[in-house]
Amino acid sequence: MTTDCDILISGGGPAGAALALALADGRRRIVVVEPRAEPPTGDARATALAEGSIRLLDALGAWAPLAPDSVAVRRVEVSQRGHFGRTRIDAAEEGVTALGRVVAYDALARVLAGLARAAPGVEWLAPRAVADARGEPEAMAVRIEHPDGGAAEERRARLVVAADGTDSPLRRALAIDTRVHDYGQTALLVALEAGGDPHTAHERFTDEGPLALLPAGGRRRTLIWTVAPERADELLALSPADFAAAVEGRLGRGQAPVRMLGTPARFPLRRVEAQYASGYRACLVGNAARTLHPVAAQGFNLALRDVCGLAAALAEVDDPGDESAREAWLERREADQWRTRAFTDLLAERFAERGAAPGAVRAGALLGLDLCPAGRHALAAQNMGLADGLPRVGRWRLGPRP
Repeated sequence: MTTDCDILISGGGPAGAALALALADGRRRIVVVEPRAEPPTGDARATALAEGSIRLLDALGAWAPLAPDSVAVRRVEVSQRGHFGRTRIDAAEEGVTALGRVVAYDALARVLAGLARAAPGVEWLAPRAVADARGEPEAMAVRIEHPDGGAAEERRARLVVAADGTDSPLRRALAIDTRVHDYGQTALLVALEAGGDPHTAHERFTDEGPLALLPAGGRRRTLIWTVAPERADELLALSPADFAAAVEGRLGRGQAPVRMLGTPARFPLRRVEAQYASGYRACLVGNAARTLHPVAAQGFNLALRDVCGLAAALAEVDDPGDESAREAWLERREADQWRTRAFTDLLAERFAERGAAPGAVRAGALLGLDLCPAGRHALAAQNMGLADGLPRVGRWRLGPRP
């Protein structure tokens, strides 16, 4: 039976574009449905790419255009306000030039979308949105609407993939429920200037919640500050100078002076997970499958490993809708997904507990980890996305990257 395409991907953001790029081999017809006419510009978010993700992007041909404007993270320092215990992870100790690199989110989105749109066999429909999906014998029929009121169309695919975000329209059309865990926290995101080493990323635990500071070049940093919703209201009402002073008070003197470069944006924090990631001729990746707390910057890095693993599994079968191939993919990815979720929730919740006793336990744990090379190496492997090795990209395996 003929179909309009082999694989239809809902969502042309970084996860969906990376999947299209990994799948594009000229043999299969791939359709990407993306609501935005063009990738975003001026997005203030920064994406921390683990070393493993850089290797995967390199294999996809996407790293070279991103590298010149990226900022190397050569050290990660994990500390707790008011306590002496801290842990430092150093790239040199791990035998790499950098633990990862920070890139602008909009640059990542533009590069991946541009490469995917030009890849062989890829048809990019934008602006378009998935409105409905229904199962048919040997295919999924997907109704696609034009957000500006143009005529709707229908495409039939042997496999559909939801890569369209936390509120995934395709997941909703497939009637896949979600499990939602509200952290009771709000993330404040803002660009600022601060002191200290320009290649060190900081993860700082405070009595108000975890605070992450990512290098952005020179004195520029990206701050992600997690606080209770009512505290977020108070902080957003402050003047730029007072907000900077509050940040400085939480970071410590090593990062002084702090100067604001923008207006903080707020994001409520929830973990959203699909009840299942694979169904009849359908699967979910990226935030459509699971949205994690940003505290450890694991979300896109995990999604990219999932995406490349899926592309490798589909390269082994003639029918991309083959259920056994997707079951094998999920089985291979299960350990990494579970560990990453557990690691993220440990930092987001257990390290946010208030009180003298939890603080002392955290201080001891950080100090003990700093004195244990094996523990630091395991933590570094998790942060670099290398704990389980890397999946293949398409039909070939990755070689070592210096």
